Amino acid sequence: MAVAEAGFGRFYRNAVDLHRLCSIAALTMLIAIPMVGSLAALGFLAAGLGLCALSPRDTLREAVRFWPLLALPTFATLSLLWSEAPAASLRFGLQLGITALIAILLARHMPLRSFLTVTLCVLAGVVGMSIIAGSYRSDTGALTGFYASKNAMGQAAAVLALIGAGYAGRGRGVIASGIFIMGLLAVTLAQSMSGLSALIMAALAILAVRMLQPLRPVSRMVASLFCFLAGILAMILAVTYFDAVAELVLRLTGKDVTLTGRTQLWSVAMTEIRERPLLGVGFQAFWLPGNPTAEALWRTFGIEARTGFHFHSTFLSNAVEIGIPAVTYQTGLLIVTLVRSARLALAQPGRDSYILFGLVAMVAALTPVEVPVFFQFSLTTVLLMSACVYSTQAITAGSKSDRPA
Repeated sequence: MAVAEAGFGRFYRNAVDLHRLCSIAALTMLIAIPMVGSLAALGFLAAGLGLCALSPRDTLREAVRFWPLLALPTFATLSLLWSEAPAASLRFGLQLGITALIAILLARHMPLRSFLTVTLCVLAGVVGMSIIAGSYRSDTGALTGFYASKNAMGQAAAVLALIGAGYAGRGRGVIASGIFIMGLLAVTLAQSMSGLSALIMAALAILAVRMLQPLRPVSRMVASLFCFLAGILAMILAVTYFDAVAELVLRLTGKDVTLTGRTQLWSVAMTEIRERPLLGVGFQAFWLPGNPTAEALWRTFGIEARTGFHFHSTFLSNAVEIGIPAVTYQTGLLIVTLVRSARLALAQPGRDSYILFGLVAMVAALTPVEVPVFFQFSLTTVLLMSACVYSTQAITAGSKSDRPA
């Protein structure tokens, strides 16, 4: 680099950073996929693979360094060996692997502030256009926009609202404040209880981290353990008194007491898991035309397109496809990323680290009732994996700087 700068002088210093340019293009195309479609997906792949080609040695080094993030798509791809639909598992597994690799490279070549700013700006355009020109359900009037469902719309809007709220304030923050309001409006129009609940949980998680900030390390550990146990207790109580919780949801939102048929879906998922607990039916090999169980569920829930459906639980849905051991590994990745992003927010308090932790907390809050992560061309999947890289490298850099010379 020094030789190049000496040789090209000011031209070198002013030259376009191709790594940054490809990173911005890849993230922009990823966010635009719901609105633009397959053309944006191709753009995401082209920009991402271009990023790989710019420095193949660095790409290989990063792939080796963050191999735990690539182990999951590798297993998903290998599931073609026992899959009910080998071609589909091979195709989607490879796509997930490329998505994971690009997520790693985005975090390595884009500062966190740039990553969040690009996400905020592009997602604001997609959500705004969804409100203005997108679709609304004819039966309930819920906003689906350019997304496959109202919950997908609600989740995207919740991500937008969280980032907008994080940057809200004076000056340029006024624009972010307006974006936050638009995101919150979109969540409301989508009538997405899961999106709204996840947004509230993320806000509470950020508040908890900020309250832990002044405490000493030992006090932080005790308070964090208390919060964790309280969360586990809340989940146990919710499962134990599910009927009462469902009835409360019915009174507050008018939704079906089975939470829009989720309990029926979960029952079918449990049956499928018991039949093939270790390896599953193959990555994304269940919801395919010709599968009798999937066809029956599509008929039951009136899904005429026979696509874009799932078991409304990351753990159950993925256990059906790739087995309980792989889902346990997924859960470990999620917990590690949540803990590391929390550590980053505590060690380096600021808007960027708080937003990053909030986004991971939002994904974690969604996983019991939705499938927001661990599939290809997914913004939330890229957010989670990039968050793991950002927090890991920041914590590692901090540890090195704390060592005595």
